[in-house]
Amino acid sequence: MNHGKKNIGRLAEIMARKGVVHVVASPGSRNAPFIIVFSNNGKLKLTSIADERSAGFVALGMAMQLKQTVALVCTSGSAAVNYAPAISEAYYQKIPLLVITADRPSAWIDQGDGQTIRQDRLFSNFIRKSYSLPESSIDPESEWYFGRIVNEAIDRCNFPVSGPVHLNLHVSEPLYELDGVDTNPEVRIIGISEAKPQISDETLAELAKTWNFSAKKMILTGQFHPSDAPGQVLSQLANDPSVVVLTETTSNLSGNHYLGCIDRVIEGIVDDDPDFTPELLLTIGGAVVSKKIKSLLRKMRPRHHWHVSPDPDEFHFDTYQSLTLTIPVEPGQFLQQLSKKAQKVHSSYRNNWVTRNQHRRQKHGEYLEMAGYTDLKVFEQLFDWIPNGSHIHLGNSTPVRYAQLFEYRHNFHFWSNRGTSGIDGCVSTAVGAAMAINEMVTVITGDIGFFYDSNALWNQYLPSNFRIILINNGGGNIFRILPGPDRYKELETYIETAHSYSAQGITENFGVAYFRVENLEELHSLLPLFYSDLTKPALLEIVTPAIESAETLREYFKNLMI
Repeated sequence: MNHGKKNIGRLAEIMARKGVVHVVASPGSRNAPFIIVFSNNGKLKLTSIADERSAGFVALGMAMQLKQTVALVCTSGSAAVNYAPAISEAYYQKIPLLVITADRPSAWIDQGDGQTIRQDRLFSNFIRKSYSLPESSIDPESEWYFGRIVNEAIDRCNFPVSGPVHLNLHVSEPLYELDGVDTNPEVRIIGISEAKPQISDETLAELAKTWNFSAKKMILTGQFHPSDAPGQVLSQLANDPSVVVLTETTSNLSGNHYLGCIDRVIEGIVDDDPDFTPELLLTIGGAVVSKKIKSLLRKMRPRHHWHVSPDPDEFHFDTYQSLTLTIPVEPGQFLQQLSKKAQKVHSSYRNNWVTRNQHRRQKHGEYLEMAGYTDLKVFEQLFDWIPNGSHIHLGNSTPVRYAQLFEYRHNFHFWSNRGTSGIDGCVSTAVGAAMAINEMVTVITGDIGFFYDSNALWNQYLPSNFRIILINNGGGNIFRILPGPDRYKELETYIETAHSYSAQGITENFGVAYFRVENLEELHSLLPLFYSDLTKPALLEIVTPAIESAETLREYFKNLMI
């Protein structure tokens, strides 16, 4: 009996007992023993996704929604490399993934054997930790070592902060002699007690003194998981005339004293304007979408910049080139402590922002009333029709930017792959999310992002609560919006990736209901049907004009300053 296969049984049991329930596996031979043993364990739920790159993002979407570690399992060689985009996204978004790669025996690395590459520490630049384990455990000490490492690897997915962890296991042939493997062996579980560190009373007193002395305070919120957004305590701090809270769509925060639509509000503000320059900047949450606010704050250089994060990799996270202090605790915990010491300060700072926001909201409405059929107008209509309570996944690059320009009358939960901001797995991530929950999940994506990730539809698990809204303007229209690329003749051929493709054939191939519109009247007519009680997932392809859409957005920002 091959002793290495017994270790796979131990791995499965430790995973199950430490709360890893979902496993996304891709077909293969070297990882077949894992798939068979995991399936027979009885406590693990397996999902088969053929394309490893898509599989990585499906697992990412599941882990996002469930707030649990999700495992990935693939065969050896280049299959493992295809996990890299999803792993890097998980690393920067702090999403727990247990990445299990089956490997050839160490003796055969660099010996010309098939499907054999250097897999140890394959993802070392964007992984919480990597582990490589030999196949055999033939004595008590090697069994102890194997069990200890597996316990540690799973725990590192969530402590001290969440993220992906790589477990590389060498497996030798024969691969399919598994009759003697105990699928529910006795294993030892090592746990980690949860704790919520907080700053000391002495430090809090010093911080509160600076806070209460500052007459112009800005709280800038990045991306938050909907259930983690510190809404209640943040509202308490925001109820202060010296405090302005800037939020984004992906912050999943709403309140009377918050200002969303950052790009809309700050357009035209100069960096030396004392009415808007903060004395103290407090940043919380993940990635910030707005390039405009990053550029503006880098020029404003607040006197104090406090960044709140328990992640050691963010202790010197100087995005705005003004960092003075990192507060290494969870944002909600710190805001709760600060709120008990914070005092309202007489100031016109918040009112300056509120007045500006009201003017911009009016100009926004006036412009959209007269705007024709372009991307901007389409986004306005979509957010009025998507059902209340929906989970909306915003693709990179243009969908997530357009979404920042609107306020929402419905209660939505927003998601986006803003860890690395890539387009490569936005649809697959939304597929994983839809598989994990019963609520409506809609991904809004551009055409390039959709075609790049069309293998997201290549699986048997697509649920009927899944919708794809594809804005097809014939290419990467973000490059017509960003200043610079449109001045060069190479734009259409090499940068924008102009095309004339439709998604209809892809949807027919994978059994997805297909709808297509080319004007506002058709859009209004089809949206109710698109969001009706369909028995299968559906895609709505909205064909929009590329050049007019880019020009409309440029004119939109010009109009705000009139």
